[in-house]
Amino acid sequence: MIILPVERRLNWSHPPIVLIGIILLNILVFFLYQSGDTERYINAITAYNESRYLEDEWPHYQTYLEQQGDIEHLEELRAYHEDDMIFPVATAVVTDRGFYKYLEANGPSLFYPSFYYEWVDRRSEINEQIDSISSVRFGVKPNDLSVIDLFMYQFLHGDFMHLMGNMMFLMICGFVVEAVLGHLSFLGLYLLGGIVAGISHAAVDFTSEQPLVGASGSLSAVMAMYLIIYRWQTIRFFYWFYLIVGYFRAPAMILLPVYIGKELISFYSDPDSNVAFMAHAGGFVAGALSVGALALIRPELLKFEYIETPEDDTEPYRQQLAEIYAAIEKYRFDTAQHRIEQAIATYGEEFELLLLQYNLLKLRRNKTWLVSLKKVLRYENTADEDLIRQRDIWADVRPYLKHIDSETLAICGSNFSHLEDLSFSEEIFSLLKKRNAKSSELSRVAISLAKAHSRQNRADKQQYYVSVAEQLAMGA
Repeated sequence: MIILPVERRLNWSHPPIVLIGIILLNILVFFLYQSGDTERYINAITAYNESRYLEDEWPHYQTYLEQQGDIEHLEELRAYHEDDMIFPVATAVVTDRGFYKYLEANGPSLFYPSFYYEWVDRRSEINEQIDSISSVRFGVKPNDLSVIDLFMYQFLHGDFMHLMGNMMFLMICGFVVEAVLGHLSFLGLYLLGGIVAGISHAAVDFTSEQPLVGASGSLSAVMAMYLIIYRWQTIRFFYWFYLIVGYFRAPAMILLPVYIGKELISFYSDPDSNVAFMAHAGGFVAGALSVGALALIRPELLKFEYIETPEDDTEPYRQQLAEIYAAIEKYRFDTAQHRIEQAIATYGEEFELLLLQYNLLKLRRNKTWLVSLKKVLRYENTADEDLIRQRDIWADVRPYLKHIDSETLAICGSNFSHLEDLSFSEEIFSLLKKRNAKSSELSRVAISLAKAHSRQNRADKQQYYVSVAEQLAMGA
C-alpha cells in the first residue's frame, strides 16, 4: 500500500536547490559509479570459477554455515550442488564476506601448505574485487558500521527502479520541506534522518553482514517532516492499494503513527523480506523528532508562510476540491455530487472531477454511472498516473463491457498504448475485431499499437499492426 501527501505542487518561486542537488547526485552516482558493479561482480565470479577453488572451499563452507546455524541456506545450496548447478553455489561462497574472514583466520589449518600459499594471494585478489562493488564498499553493514558508510549508503541503490521510485517520492515530498526549513536545515536533517535509519536497521541484528543501500530511510525522514510541518491541518493524500487508487483528506499528524505502525507490522509479519522496514521506521521517527525539536528551539528558521500562502490562480478550484472531499468524508454523497457538478460547470471536465463522480456513482451501477464511466475512459491527454487509474477502472468493469460503445473502447485502447504494458490495448483491439467495429475505430488502436511497439523495439509486432492499419485503410 502506498500513501503519499500531495497537498501542494512544485512552486519554482521557491526553487528546491538542495533537493534537486540530492536527486542529481543519486542519479550520477548510480550511472557513473554503480554502473561498474556488474563488471566487478562478473570478473570476481569468473576468476573464482577459473581458479577452481570451490571444490576445496565447499566442504569448509558447509561446516561454516552449520556453525552459523544457517541450515536453511545450507540445504538450498546442497540441493544446487547435487544437481551440478555450480554457479549459485560459487556465488554464495565467494560473496560471503564472513566466510572469507573465517578462511583467513583458519586457512593454514584447513588447507595443505602447498595449496594455501598459492590460494591466499589469488583469493585475496578475488575478495578485493567483491569488496569494490559499491554496496559492499559503502553499504551499511550492521556488523561493521562506519561513519562514512552511514553517509554514503544514502546515495546508492540496488537497481534502476529502486533509484527512480525513491527519487520520485523524494521530489513529491521534499520541495515543501525544503521551502519551509531552508536549504541548509533541509540538507542537515535529510542526512541525519538517513544516518538514524541506517543505525536503526543495524540495531535489529548487529551480526548481519548484508549491506543496506538506498535513500528510503532519508525519504521516510522527509515524509515525517512534511507531516509535522502541516501538523493538524487537513491535507490531501494519494493512496494506491492493489487496484484501488484515489485521494483522501486527513489531518497530517494522524498519518505519522500510521506510517510508523505499518513499517513495524511489516517487519514482524514478514521477517524474510528484503525491505529494510526498521530503517524506514527509524527514518520516520528521526524526521519527526528533528523537525519538531527545530520548531521548539529555533521556530524563526521555519517559514510556515509557504504552506499558508495560496499556490496560484488554481486555488479556487482546489478549494472546491477540498469541499468535495470534506463532503465525502462526512458521507454526504449527494452534497459531494452536487459540488462536483458545479465544479465541472465552472472548470470543465477535469479528470480528477470525473474520477470523483465515477467513484460516487459506482455503488449504484445504473445508467448515470455508465455515462460517468464512459467519460472517465474517454478522457485523453492524461498523465501516467491517470492512465494507470483508467487501466484499473477498465479491469474492474470488464463484466459491463457490453454496455460500452466501440468508440469509447477505441479511445481507451489508444490511451492504453502509452502504458508500458500493452496487453490492455491489445485486448481492446481484439474485442473491437470481435464486435466488427468500424474501420476507423480499429485503425485508431492499430496505429497506436504500431507506434507503441516501435517505441519498445518490437519490430514484428510493429509490422503486424502497420499492415492491419494499411488493410483497414484500403477497405475503408
